[in-house]
Amino acid sequence: MPPDIYDILNYPHRERREELIHVFDDLGVNLEPRGEKKIFGIPVLGKGWSSLVIYGTYHGTDVAVKIQRTDSHRISLSREAQFLRTVNAQGIGPILYHEGPSFLILEYIRGDTIHEVPIRKEHIFSFFHQCHQLDRLGIDHGQIQGGKHLIIGEKCWIIDFEKAGWRTPRNVTSLGSELLLKNTGTAKSMRDFFRVDRTSLVAAFSQYKRDYNMESIYDVLGL
Repeated sequence: MPPDIYDILNYPHRERREELIHVFDDLGVNLEPRGEKKIFGIPVLGKGWSSLVIYGTYHGTDVAVKIQRTDSHRISLSREAQFLRTVNAQGIGPILYHEGPSFLILEYIRGDTIHEVPIRKEHIFSFFHQCHQLDRLGIDHGQIQGGKHLIIGEKCWIIDFEKAGWRTPRNVTSLGSELLLKNTGTAKSMRDFFRVDRTSLVAAFSQYKRDYNMESIYDVLGL
């Protein structure tokens, strides 16, 4: 018998977690196979070393359900939920609809990573603004570089706060390094787009490290 979406809830084992299925039923959560990743042949939105992300609906709303893997070394997802509640209050991140003992029900984000779509100035401003807010909160996302957690759709989202921490925040400088300072084709094209040289950018980000004021960065980028 081929597996269905509920047969992957105990991943990496292929078996049903009846207690979790009952919890989802009581909450009005319906899971559906959708996504580019696959587990036992079942499409899912994401598969990480400590959790799965499965598409679903929650009282008629499209959601992403993040479920802790049964072999995860993490105690729970409560730490991530704490960060989400904090950043959601600032309009950042996918909305946390519900926190369960081993799962989170999150806003389903439609969009593409920042490296997959044409970049506009308003996108750059939005991400720098959000990263600055995180810096001021003292929250370091931890995975800004690489760009896969920066999503552009109907608006700009920073997603996945699983590795966030209350530590010296480097969100703005990490974003600047990824988009503008690296010796990559993307960063070089962004410098051309903003008509700015790397030396001026380095000076602006160095100033930001001293005073956490975005003025020097916005001035050099013309934002």
